[in-house]
Amino acid sequence: MPANLTPQYLEAEQKYRVAKALPERIAALQEMLKVIPKHKGTDHLRADIRSRLSRHLEQLEKPSATRSGGPQPFNIKKDGAGQVVIIGLPTSGKSEVLNALTKATAIVGDYPFTTKVPNVGMMVFENVNIQLIDTPALTYKVIQTQLFGLLRNADLFLVVVNLATDPIDEIVTIERILNSWGIGLLEYGMPSFDSDEGVNKTVLVIANKCDMDSKSKNWLSLNEFYGTRFNIVRFSCLDGTGFQALRNEAFNGLNKVRIYTKSPGGLPQYDNPMVIDSGSTVSDVAYRLHKEWKGKLKYALLWGSAKFDGQRVGKEYLLSDGDTVELHE
Repeated sequence: MPANLTPQYLEAEQKYRVAKALPERIAALQEMLKVIPKHKGTDHLRADIRSRLSRHLEQLEKPSATRSGGPQPFNIKKDGAGQVVIIGLPTSGKSEVLNALTKATAIVGDYPFTTKVPNVGMMVFENVNIQLIDTPALTYKVIQTQLFGLLRNADLFLVVVNLATDPIDEIVTIERILNSWGIGLLEYGMPSFDSDEGVNKTVLVIANKCDMDSKSKNWLSLNEFYGTRFNIVRFSCLDGTGFQALRNEAFNGLNKVRIYTKSPGGLPQYDNPMVIDSGSTVSDVAYRLHKEWKGKLKYALLWGSAKFDGQRVGKEYLLSDGDTVELHE
């Protein structure tokens, strides 16, 4: 059967041929998979594209393993309730945001490309910690391949824009760069997901330096232009505007819930919740505690989203943030 390749596919294939940087090559392969006709005549071609994509992603995971045995600053293990990566353009104030919300001491400067490697801090939200990672500007070409790998693994993007300049133009530029790498920005409320055809991330936009937007002109324009698409928090590192709102919305954007467990007659440990994906069940909690529980679990008693305290629920009961469960075999 002939492949009958479309002009869209041939265009994506040409992008792959001329691409030099790894992110652009991966994005082109993802675009090829997205637009290629899906029938028996393209089975072998699709398999070849997936094979090339897999090799490139493997290169991405170990970009300099063959060149150096030293530390890899972009290979950051996830910690806390989720990994939130701060991205933006030069002088948007990314490092200031990190320092304001954590105990990190990232270098801050009023000149481009102050940040050369990621800086990590832990942001406290009520009784959980959220990992924040400040990254070099997206336009800093020296590190783009390594940065791409970090972005793929993130749970949530904090997109920082500068209200003292042109925040709409900054988002346009940021989205254009990310799209060229096969990374899409999702509308508010949609959980992050990825596939062979691309990476899609939940976004929280930080409208930074609102103290320098004295008449709120840029804030109003930004909110009018993007407010129905993205969740936007008005923010100032100087006067504390938006600090609590950002913490709340970052946790919500992770699409997680906090669950507490207790033994019969015991008390839950409210200072040490189990953080699991939204949509998890009683059975999922049991399995997280110990693999043996999933096989012997009969029911649970529930406090929180139950109709009444201590309600008996089944293994497939969907849990809500703040629920307490007591497992029974």
